[in-house]
Amino acid sequence: MNKKCQVFTPENYVRELLDSVGYTEHLYGSKILENSCGDGNILVAVVQRYIDDCVANGLSRTRIKNGLARDIYGVEIDPEQFQKCIENLNKVLEKNNINKVEWKIFNDDYLRWNDVLQFQFIVGNPPYITYSELAKDEQKYVKKNFNTCVKGKFDYCYAFIEKSIKSLAQDGKMAYLIPSSIFKTVFGLNLRNFMKPYITVIKDYTQEKVFDNALVKSSIMVLDKQRQQGVLHYRDMTLEKEINIPVNQLTDKWFFTENLANGMHRFGDYFKVSHVVATLLNEAYVIKEEDYQETEQGFLCKGHNIERDMVRDTATPRSLRYQKNEKIIFPYMYDDGHLVRFEEGEFETNYPEAAAYLNDFRDDLDGRQSDSSAKWYEYGRSQALVGLDSDKLLISTVITEDVAVYRLTRECIPYAGMYIVRCEGNNEYTLEDAMRILESRDFRQYVLDVGIHISGSSLRITSKDVEEYKF
Repeated sequence: MNKKCQVFTPENYVRELLDSVGYTEHLYGSKILENSCGDGNILVAVVQRYIDDCVANGLSRTRIKNGLARDIYGVEIDPEQFQKCIENLNKVLEKNNINKVEWKIFNDDYLRWNDVLQFQFIVGNPPYITYSELAKDEQKYVKKNFNTCVKGKFDYCYAFIEKSIKSLAQDGKMAYLIPSSIFKTVFGLNLRNFMKPYITVIKDYTQEKVFDNALVKSSIMVLDKQRQQGVLHYRDMTLEKEINIPVNQLTDKWFFTENLANGMHRFGDYFKVSHVVATLLNEAYVIKEEDYQETEQGFLCKGHNIERDMVRDTATPRSLRYQKNEKIIFPYMYDDGHLVRFEEGEFETNYPEAAAYLNDFRDDLDGRQSDSSAKWYEYGRSQALVGLDSDKLLISTVITEDVAVYRLTRECIPYAGMYIVRCEGNNEYTLEDAMRILESRDFRQYVLDVGIHISGSSLRITSKDVEEYKF
């Protein structure tokens, strides 16, 4: 496993994990597993609790030793961390005057490890690895063997969660420290459906940075194979808010609120929300304000007098916030709202300066993972271009405080954020109405409810989130 993906659990969260499943007393005879145990910082706490509880119940050192060898399990794929784990557990034995234990700690890949053993407790902090960070053969293996990962770009931890639930005994409980994004991501839907019968508690660290080098926000989730009530207890650990949510109200995305907007009108029935163009090489197309000079023929940049017809105004939420005046090379035309694409010879003949400028980036342009139909001088993705030839609004996919909404002209081609246009046949609401709706306090609250927490107090939203808002 890539070393950069090894993130170890801080002590206070270790305590919270163990307390969350009730790993506190009468521990002798109950099997516990940590299936990505690293250097053993969770297992060290497990072993110390086990010893303390056994001593409190009058068990001899010999019985405690035998119990540790029988009841404590760990799996770690990295040989170096595996060895450190054994050493750290032996230090706990030495501190407690207990002879050497034949530990059931395995240097193995948990996803390919024992499928038979059942555990009363499973705790851990699974690997935070995205789909794109996995080797191709590992992607294929996980897709083939785990139902929660058969579709889309799953996170590696989905497979760990699925196997852990399957490894619980009938009276088993598990607590996992996981990225809170799994409750709302598109590709996490199968996982959420799989967890739904067992989920009992979510402790959400919405404003805390659990891991120093990780960008994601984290939550502790607790699952119980013997869940008695159809209620999820949600606790915002930062804001100290608690609510009970009927599990049958958890749908595609899991919203942890009692105040979800419940208006009569779905925003997407009146406005189309789309992600902007993806050039896949902005440095070739976007011309910064300080890098060009307007001329009679067009725009002079890096020795090329790029034809005026090939240059448009552009914008991002960030550039508008800081009042930057950028341009973008637009190697297309619109004819009555329909996108016109040039043949290569036509483009190079009619717009030689634009072609020559882009040709300076030819190697990088050819190296993009573009649509199969994209020509070398075109944007890598062209789907968003279909609806851009109209007046529109622009908002960011990341909301930190207020929702900033910007009005763009028909000619402007934004390259970051999401753009909003009126749906065909919408004669009821204008773009000014859309701006008022998106800047409202109710929509801001909706963002807090549906957004995925990222750095600080920022939340990420999608075009579908915006379209599903009801006002």
